[in-house]
Order: sequence, then C-alpha cells, then structure tokens
Amino acid sequence: MSSSTTHPLTEAWLRDLELLLHGIDPGERAEVLAGVREHLDGSLPPGASDDDVRRVLTDLGSPQSVADEAWAGRAIPRPGASIRSTWLGIAASCVNGLGIALVTLWSWSLAAPFEIIALGTLLVIPWGIAVVLSMLAPGWTTRQRVTSALLFPATTVGYAAVGEVAVRIFGPSRLNLIPMVVVLGVAVWVLVGLVRAVTRVAR
Repeated sequence: MSSSTTHPLTEAWLRDLELLLHGIDPGERAEVLAGVREHLDGSLPPGASDDDVRRVLTDLGSPQSVADEAWAGRAIPRPGASIRSTWLGIAASCVNGLGIALVTLWSWSLAAPFEIIALGTLLVIPWGIAVVLSMLAPGWTTRQRVTSALLFPATTVGYAAVGEVAVRIFGPSRLNLIPMVVVLGVAVWVLVGLVRAVTRVAR
C-alpha cells in the first residue's frame, strides 16, 4: 500500500502549498512541508479512500490558509508582492527625505526652536501621506513602519531641541551647526536603512 502523501489528492495539495511557500528560506519551507506530511500520514492510513483524503484535507484547511500561517509575521513579502512592497516603501522614504530636506533648510536658517516646529507643521499633509505609505508597506516590519512614520516629526523636534541647547551653551555661534549636523546624520542613516530594508526583501 502506498503512503497517504502519495495519494493524487494529497500530492496536488502539497504541490500547491510548496508553490505558495516560494520565497521562504528553503530549510523553513522543508520543515513546514515535512510537518504537513507527518500530519497527513498520521491522519490517513495507507490506501485511504478519496473521501477520507478529502475529509482530512478539509480539516487541515486550504494550501493558502496553511501558507498564510507560515508567512505570518514575516517582513519578506509573498511572491507577487515585491513590486508593491518596493514602491510603497520607496515612496514613503522619498516623502520623508523631502520633508527632512525642507526642515533642514529651515532649521539652519532659523534660531528659534518654536519657529522650526511651527514651520514643520506646514508639512503635516506630506507627513500624513508618509505615514499612510509607511503603514501599508508590506516590505517592512512593524517597527520599521513606525520608524518611517515618526522619522520626519522626530527630526523636526530633534533640530528644535539641539538648536535650543546649542544656543544656550554657545550663544550665537557657528558651533551651533555641529549638533544640527549630527541630527541630520542620524536621520539620513535611518532613512538609508529603511530603503535598504525594503529593497532587500523585495529581491
């Protein structure tokens, strides 16, 4: 008698599952498939009838539902989602980059922290767009989405805070630009990391 996993119905079910798992680490994919085969072998005796196989496969769920569980919580997008994950993340990063560039120009030409924050609020609509794009980008983890959403306002507040501290310490001086450069460097470093993350998982 043949194994239950060699039954034509289970073979077709397993082939569909394997295709849906394409993109997951090969070792993890093999582990998922092995677990499903073990379950089928334990639930079906060799030579099981078509009705028995259909009943067990129905209880197990569709290949799509099993694949959904395997993909759950992963930053790597499923096949067919790479283009979407790339352009959403890139678009969010571009909007963030534009906002950071504008607030940087304003911050370096203004002395009052409250003026920096006030002018930063003028970009609330682009920031809202960046938040929506960030939350929809499937190529990022939840932490990366939140980081992208908060990057622009955090940079604005950072400029205002370090500007205030620098003025109190150095007074009117070119040295005040040093902490501003540090804030810009951190913002750019985070932004580049987000872009690299979304392009890496889309490959």
